[in-house]
Amino acid sequence: MDTLGVMTEILKAHGSKNDIFIARLTPADFPSEADLREFVRALCDRSGPLGGDGIYFYDAAPAIPRAWFFNPDGSSAEFCGNGMRCLGRVILEQRGAGEAVIASGQTRYTVTRAPATPEGVQQICLEHPRVEFQEVGAPVADLDPGVSFTALTVPNPHLITLVDKYVEADLVAMGEILARRRGPNLSFLLPVAPDDIFVRTFERGAGLTPSCGSGMVAARAAYSRLGRAPQDLPVTIHNAGGVATVSLRDWHPVLQGNATYVYRAEIDPAAPLPPAVAAEGFGEEARAYSLFDIQNVRWLTEHDIDTHP
Repeated sequence: MDTLGVMTEILKAHGSKNDIFIARLTPADFPSEADLREFVRALCDRSGPLGGDGIYFYDAAPAIPRAWFFNPDGSSAEFCGNGMRCLGRVILEQRGAGEAVIASGQTRYTVTRAPATPEGVQQICLEHPRVEFQEVGAPVADLDPGVSFTALTVPNPHLITLVDKYVEADLVAMGEILARRRGPNLSFLLPVAPDDIFVRTFERGAGLTPSCGSGMVAARAAYSRLGRAPQDLPVTIHNAGGVATVSLRDWHPVLQGNATYVYRAEIDPAAPLPPAVAAEGFGEEARAYSLFDIQNVRWLTEHDIDTHP
């Protein structure tokens, strides 16, 4: 179906402030791959009228909706954990359902409604496929001889290292090296308590974002792999943009966190973005999340974790 040349609704949502666009379009709607990637880059450009950390295109017509995720640099990824929660909320609301299965990349994900927080923040639960642990390969062998890594796919490839103090400059330096080598995403995991940790991820195609859903899931799996927590223990994962909870069922991660709507706007995907785009915001959801996020900001401060060096 050719939807280009007509106004299309773009919804912006976020999971732990990892802001993702959601559009009922498919890659086949664009004349070429170059046109698709140019659209993604323009939409996500922070210096433009909108800006974001990526976009999920989706086709809701099949019994199992199909989704495609693209990073802000126009590159594609298997999926986005925070974005999938937001897309999951959209699909569940469209169908009036409590559970749905969505295909992204080569994998199917189950999304279910979860209880709202006391502040009124809407939450979604996302069930992942079984994680696959791997040998630490050549792209990271010489990153730092004194650092141990856990490699795994969720199914996005990730590399996790435990740290006793979070230093953002170190994460960025290593992450940029990996990105140049087309290596995996890199996360620093700082344990604070058995059920309370901090995770920060340098993502391929995006760099540092307020949070990374697949990075949180990968870090949680590595945490149990290293014997730091039993699989069934719900662990609160703090990041720069908020918090989520992850547990494991036979190495199948279950991620619960917010799926907050930011605004909706209409654009013509076939035309250059105008200097300004009119948008309809979700004020009540923004206020609820602001109240919810106060606790995480306080936690980061109390544990001397600086994500804005």
